[in-house]
Amino acid sequence: MKLAMDLATLAKAAGGRLLKGDPSAPFDSFTTDTRKLKAGDFFWALKGAAHDAHDFLPATRPLGVGGWIAREDYLAGKQDLPDAVIAVKDTLKALQALAAWHRQRFKIPLTAITGSNGKSTTKEMLKSIFSAAGATCSNAGNLNNQFGLPLSLLELDASHKFGVFELGASHRGDIKEIGEVARPTCGVITNIGPSHLEHFGDMETIFETKTELAACLADGGTLVYNNDDQYLSRLGGRKLKALTFGRTQDADIRILEGDKLRLEYDGQLTEVDLPFAGGHNFCNAAAAAGAALAAGLDLKAVRVGLENYTPPPMRLQQLKFGDATVILDAYNANPQSMASAVKEVIGRPKPLFFMLGDMKELGTYSAHYHRDLGAALAHTRAERVFLAGPEMKPAVEAYLQAGGDNLVYGETLDAWLEEARALIRAGRGTFLVKASRSMKFERITEGL
Repeated sequence: MKLAMDLATLAKAAGGRLLKGDPSAPFDSFTTDTRKLKAGDFFWALKGAAHDAHDFLPATRPLGVGGWIAREDYLAGKQDLPDAVIAVKDTLKALQALAAWHRQRFKIPLTAITGSNGKSTTKEMLKSIFSAAGATCSNAGNLNNQFGLPLSLLELDASHKFGVFELGASHRGDIKEIGEVARPTCGVITNIGPSHLEHFGDMETIFETKTELAACLADGGTLVYNNDDQYLSRLGGRKLKALTFGRTQDADIRILEGDKLRLEYDGQLTEVDLPFAGGHNFCNAAAAAGAALAAGLDLKAVRVGLENYTPPPMRLQQLKFGDATVILDAYNANPQSMASAVKEVIGRPKPLFFMLGDMKELGTYSAHYHRDLGAALAHTRAERVFLAGPEMKPAVEAYLQAGGDNLVYGETLDAWLEEARALIRAGRGTFLVKASRSMKFERITEGL
């Protein structure tokens, strides 16, 4: 973080007031974690779901804190203050205001990506494309929410030629909140699927939330979206500057069938030797291609960037153990991504082994989607199916009712963990390891 401003500018950009300190004093960065605080650092006190950082402010004084950005109601009447203090009404809103102000300092192509599946993969693919053309700023890890997105934007500096940021959402209004901070020149919506249904309630709300991104685009901005998606295809009736992708004849960027990824755009065709190819990864790649084209790059740049792409850990990560291939996709799971992963594995070298865990945050829809999964697994001709978690019980019932056999089930992963690891050590076949993040299914491959 290299903000290169003074305290007076900081206070104005954050919508606060300088309570104490020299207005012309330089300000470059801050921390939100007291464990990382060094003498002279500024501390920004944020309130999260579990903790309010204002409770830790007194502990920063003996550490030699350089200054505070804190709520004005907390600061009222306080005497033991550091050398510099900025008071704001709401520290999260102030952080977002600063990030929005900072983002406008850079007139560069900046892409924001949302959707129910493939956000992180599409982000990393686009980052790979952009990085071949110039320095690129992006979210680190999963810093994609109302806290993480502004912190990520504040990493922008004069060296960057491109920006690409993932936007996550679990409630209506989330995309609007952080999309307005990012003001992207290009917005990407990968798809609409049943994720976070526990919070959204229904698919229509998911659609309305993800498409909030369209209203957040900078003037003249382009929306890139999946024309194959039954919900997103409705956007064709809106007045938007758009680029569509998909397998349909009328998609601007067409995915042509084949073992390799082939993309057709504006009469031109490019073939990409995409690492970790698969039907859903073809869609992610096409989405990244759309954003790259919107930023002024060509299909050659798209091909080079995609062929250099390396997937993030635990997202369709391929691991080799002798003649065994493990597809580790344990970062997240919802009905759409689970179905895509199962479909992808069916065509891999046999025998097939499925090691799957709960799909979380489906609310009242959980039993329905788990039953669908169980019925689909019964027709995969898998050598063995391992299921774990309380929400997988309907999947077990549907699997057996559909005639499936060779099933191993446990309330927790530990029930069959060692048996699964022994099969991988034996070194034959293809293994899909997938579950929601809280299930920690990466334990299956740890140490192997």
